[in-house]
Amino acid sequence: MKRKLPIIVFLSTFLLFSCASNLKFDQTCLTCVKSQRFACSNDECPKTFLVDKQCLVTIVETGENIFLNPILEEEMIMPAADIPVAIAKLNGYVYLTGNGFNKLWILTPQGDNEAEYKAIELPLPKLKIQNPIFSLDLSNYLLKLTADNYNGKTYVLEDDEWSLIDGGKAGE
Repeated sequence: MKRKLPIIVFLSTFLLFSCASNLKFDQTCLTCVKSQRFACSNDECPKTFLVDKQCLVTIVETGENIFLNPILEEEMIMPAADIPVAIAKLNGYVYLTGNGFNKLWILTPQGDNEAEYKAIELPLPKLKIQNPIFSLDLSNYLLKLTADNYNGKTYVLEDDEWSLIDGGKAGE
């Protein structure tokens, strides 16, 4: 029994960590600044491109490529070129959403050119976002989000929860 216990622990640990959601994330700049690419207009926002059937978006400032197929599959969006995407890097995380998305995707870069990812609902979860724009609240480094179809409202993300800038919670 003593010999079987380490094997059982190893297999349990392997199964636990093999279930995390990962995607390919070519990290060419591992010592980047604390935050970048928060504001963008329609012409400056990064857009997806296709390499064979793989849909990618590039963080222009660093040359990092994010392979979006797993995210697009969960969003039920067909991989295509020219999907406008909003990207923000803040405190080691990459925040990503795009036209037609229902969620904000949070990527945690890992070694070996991969990133773990998770999703949280956007502030207006029943509304597919159009032309999202990130900005940064400089007083406390919180991510702000607005979009063409958010009727001029801006939401702040703190601890994975959205708040309307003038005080209300998202969806109220």
